[in-house]
Amino acid sequence: MSAADGRDVAACADGNCEIAVSGPVTVRFTSPAGPATLTVTEVGPNKVEYTVKSGNGRSQGGASGPGQGCITVLRDHGSSNSCGRVDTMRPAAQPGAVVIQMAAGEDGTAILHIVSR
Repeated sequence: MSAADGRDVAACADGNCEIAVSGPVTVRFTSPAGPATLTVTEVGPNKVEYTVKSGNGRSQGGASGPGQGCITVLRDHGSSNSCGRVDTMRPAAQPGAVVIQMAAGEDGTAILHIVSR
């Protein structure tokens, strides 16, 4: 799978990017609660696991299986997380939030979207 920003983790610093991830990586970006860190802990064929830390909050996501992934929404006072079937299209922006979508790929590469506008 290809991504608009390739594998350039630095492209996510402003809270907007689409990158391909094929192994553990740490992505730093700005969220409504201030600096945030997304740590991808595992990527494999149809599998992805990650942790997001923002302010005093922490959220974890993980999914395995064809077409599976997770969406985490960070807000000023908390976050929400859901995992299941996702597509690799850019998720819609939400007012006052950062939307993170991680979609597992058959080839062991996941597509990460971070959307804040």
